[in-house]
Amino acid sequence: MVTFLHYTVILLFGAAKLATGQAVLTAATQSTGWNASFELSPEQLQLANLTSDQGAIVNTIINFDRSQLANGGAHEDDFYNIQNLPKDQWPSEAGKTIKLQEFTDPSPFSIPAKTAMSRIIYSTINANGTLIPASAYILWPYQAKALRGRNHTGSRAPVVLWTHGTSGFYANGAPSTHRGLFYADIVPFALAEAGYAVVAPDYAGLGVDTSWDGSRIPHQYFVREAGASDALNALKAAQESFTNHLSRDYVVLGHSQGGAVAWGLSEILGRNDTKFMDVAKGYRGAVIAAPPTEALLSTSAGFLAWVAKDLDQIYPSFNLSDWFQPLGVSRIQLLNQIEGSQMVTFSMFSPEEMIVQPDWHETWSAKAFEQLANPGQRPFKGPLLLVHGTEDTAVPYNLTRATAQKTCQMFPGDLELLTVPRGSHFAAINAAKQTWLRWIEDRFEQRPVVKPGCTESQVKSLLPIESYQVLPNSFPLWAGAPQWSYELPTAL
Repeated sequence: MVTFLHYTVILLFGAAKLATGQAVLTAATQSTGWNASFELSPEQLQLANLTSDQGAIVNTIINFDRSQLANGGAHEDDFYNIQNLPKDQWPSEAGKTIKLQEFTDPSPFSIPAKTAMSRIIYSTINANGTLIPASAYILWPYQAKALRGRNHTGSRAPVVLWTHGTSGFYANGAPSTHRGLFYADIVPFALAEAGYAVVAPDYAGLGVDTSWDGSRIPHQYFVREAGASDALNALKAAQESFTNHLSRDYVVLGHSQGGAVAWGLSEILGRNDTKFMDVAKGYRGAVIAAPPTEALLSTSAGFLAWVAKDLDQIYPSFNLSDWFQPLGVSRIQLLNQIEGSQMVTFSMFSPEEMIVQPDWHETWSAKAFEQLANPGQRPFKGPLLLVHGTEDTAVPYNLTRATAQKTCQMFPGDLELLTVPRGSHFAAINAAKQTWLRWIEDRFEQRPVVKPGCTESQVKSLLPIESYQVLPNSFPLWAGAPQWSYELPTAL
């Protein structure tokens, strides 16, 4: 097993001068092994017709996934449990805080130094119209962003409502359970360090998966307006809970699944939905990165499993066998038992010709689901900034461009498509970061958009484009124990 040394340095200062001869160095071995011991049972291997080698891969992925969870994840962290909520405290409307953790202990997380966290459980409404609980986090800046035309001496931070991409499908898929909040410095850390308060819904079914009445809460994956409702209700609850620290105005930022959510949110506000008239007043626009506008274009068996596993909660007559062969159905059953992640799914759902029904895309349920999932070609409330990389293999760039053009033809408004040459699904966000941060600042300062109407533009690189790192090869990791911390490796 690979190990490395964690150094604890005690510096003795005298008269504001380092006494280098008195530095005491101690070293403790830190293991990179995972603090989890999951293993599929023989019955589970048999259920899904997995070989022992395939089972070993699943075991490895699950143990890694669990090592990334703060406080043991949603099933072990009592914050997410509301089943003991007295009946007279059950909410009667959406957007109300049910449980407030004003100061979340940051030590189990790998958030940046001098940021802080809060977590809330609040009421929202799913696609069926059912009132349910959901969780969210708020990531706080050390200093609020100073903005032109605002009271710079005030204590309220400008709010970015962050709608994340696919993080999972079960309780432990919630970003608020993840040590790095799942997206880490790609989005939430960057926003907090720029002075914004990040209000981030987990989406219903992630984090809190059991309602106050004991009923299970499925994650309605890719249902854009379900996610948008979660986001707007999280904003309502957060602003109510932190009246003195959160601004009433806000900008939305979403990526991938969350990009469709953010676009759906703009459509809800564009039709003046009466449920959200209160928060509609503070809306300043949305940055939408890599939004899937044709959700079921992907024929990936794993992706279809994420959509289908709870589709009968929306369409009661839907059966898994409509889309899946018997092997696919049994593997979804195992996926539900072990609450598998994206990578677990990818490892299990092949070969696709033995998993998926060949005519699944011709079913009524596939066509109906597209109406719930696909954003665009509807009235929207702008301005919108769409960010997309030309080499995005997860969500094809040309589809987003075509949907944006059709939307503008049907419903003209302020919508800019910002193209990132050779940008991938995540790297495009980094490449365009200076642009979308400036765009967000302009919205809070109530400046007119630089390019009104429906326009297209492109991010230009300083150096030749081929000289840049194509994809990231690392991500922030927790130090390994609450009392351990790092600044620069081996630096005193």
